[in-house]
Amino acid sequence: MNRRAKRLLLVFSDTGGGHRSAAYALAETLQNLYGEAARVELVDALTDYAPRPLRDLPRLYPQMVKLKGRPWALGWHLSDGSRRVKVLIRGWWPLIRAAVLRLLHDHPADVIVSCHPVFNHPLLLALSQTGDGTPLITLVVDLIAAHAFWFAPEVTRCLVPTERARQRALAYGMPAERVLVTGLPVSPRFVAAAQEDPIAMRQRLGLEPDLPVVLIMGGAEGMGPLHRLCRAIVHSGVRAQLVVITGRNQKLRARMAAEPWPLPVRVEGFVHNMHEWMRAADLLVTKAGPTTISEALVMGLPMVLSGALPGQEQPNVGYVVRAGAGVWAPTPGRVAVAVRELLAPGNTRPAQMAACARALAQPDAARSVAEIVWNIAGGKRVKSKENATEMSPPFVGS
Repeated sequence: MNRRAKRLLLVFSDTGGGHRSAAYALAETLQNLYGEAARVELVDALTDYAPRPLRDLPRLYPQMVKLKGRPWALGWHLSDGSRRVKVLIRGWWPLIRAAVLRLLHDHPADVIVSCHPVFNHPLLLALSQTGDGTPLITLVVDLIAAHAFWFAPEVTRCLVPTERARQRALAYGMPAERVLVTGLPVSPRFVAAAQEDPIAMRQRLGLEPDLPVVLIMGGAEGMGPLHRLCRAIVHSGVRAQLVVITGRNQKLRARMAAEPWPLPVRVEGFVHNMHEWMRAADLLVTKAGPTTISEALVMGLPMVLSGALPGQEQPNVGYVVRAGAGVWAPTPGRVAVAVRELLAPGNTRPAQMAACARALAQPDAARSVAEIVWNIAGGKRVKSKENATEMSPPFVGS
């Protein structure tokens, strides 16, 4: 007799690409490990359920992080504190109660994983009212400076990416026995791509196979001075080809694609094969987003960090630089100098940075999180680690 598939609900939203990336990496890994025994649902709770103005946060996020992130930083710091969070939740709850209860009604689950800090406390309040005892797991996607919103002491487990994030969780009142350091989940595609030949990957992507590749990213929204970064690098005298990922910023993509560049410059929008672009690259120029950093570490890709969102991203810079996996270059001019020096003939530092990146990486994080989620859901292993496949059966997306 076949058992009912375990219902695993992953809740996220698109205030930055990291929440979705972590949720999808976990969903992919759960399906790889447990196949049809797992029914994974992904729900963008802000967009699909929240009332205004919360529903508008994903749309407003790119505007909030402009002006060097000052509006975002102000809100982040003013709300960062356990007592402040309680006050805010107390004020929000009458406005969002019906929406959260409807979310639970529409998506009955054996376990819920919250991949976004806004949902933890409201989900706990709603679960206390339904009384069905569904376990709630928090998956923290900030490497170090996680906001107080992430930490609700009553959750079943709080999974954090680093020991420093664990210490922050304890400081915000999380019981030590409920906080586990797992690493930040990245898609199994990155783990697999890290074993591929970079020259062959360049050929597959239509790049020049023998010319160093500088990959320039600004996150899912194409944020930061990508155009100025590209101009500074191409005029620095470096011998390289550039790939610029503009994300959802279509205006920027069109503007950059139309410019006559003195070096080979490939401009892409939002891509679904980031693992391939990273494998083809020799250097990554990026802001200090946690998911991008974690993916680059798995790939052994040296980083030039060109910016950091005030609040949760700033400590990520030191995390990478102290480990020797990257350098900090907060202006286009300094980025250009760093790229030129790192790609100078005979420079062995990029190889050293790549080794440091691999040493800091946590390629098994997604599997660790998936197994914790499965065990809490009351599931039974249907595949061993040795025979788990790389196939990803379809899961239910938002």
